Amino acid sequence: MNLKLYYNVASTYSQKALLAFFEKGVPFTAAVVSMQDPVARAEYKKLYPVGKIPLLTGDDVFIPESSIIIEYLENEFPDSGTTLIPHDKTAARRVRFKDRVTDLYLNDPVASIFFDGLKPPEARNAEAVAKARETIGLTYGYMESALAKNPDAGGADFNMSDCAAFAPLFYAQRLHPFHDYPNIVAYFGRLMARPSVQRLMPELLPALERFNVK
Repeated sequence: MNLKLYYNVASTYSQKALLAFFEKGVPFTAAVVSMQDPVARAEYKKLYPVGKIPLLTGDDVFIPESSIIIEYLENEFPDSGTTLIPHDKTAARRVRFKDRVTDLYLNDPVASIFFDGLKPPEARNAEAVAKARETIGLTYGYMESALAKNPDAGGADFNMSDCAAFAPLFYAQRLHPFHDYPNIVAYFGRLMARPSVQRLMPELLPALERFNVK
């Protein structure tokens, strides 16, 4: 099966999908989309009019959205690499819940702060940024408590929700630091130690240089 992943490594949701591929050990053809290039973006929208990344294509495969891509990988390659969604239904539901919490209440507000910071000062939205920071603070509180109960999260218990958490926490180091949350600090350390994350970094760091994100 020839799978092609359309992505841009600076995109948090692209990172989420890439980590899943690396964890599963599933081969794919990389199709990098330059979302800041109007010509490249217009060409991509011919394939996927919504214009969002990542997108997975292949033989009878056309799957947008990072979580659904991971669901596909787990369904089609259940015996490959890391099990990203547990077989037990209750455990799977909990992983999906953490995945949604991370995407909606960590990733999206972190992205709001990030993109607001790229705007000229007169175009920035202080109210939206304040709301995003409030949401992130609430999410940090939830994560800190949850991680206290599951010290293997991000390590031996790595799953889809951890694929989701890496990118926003990586950006949040600078945008909304979490150094006052020791369990999150330890969790992020476990994520950074994952071979899949280390495989991602040589592509990610150069891509972020122009955004001044370190």
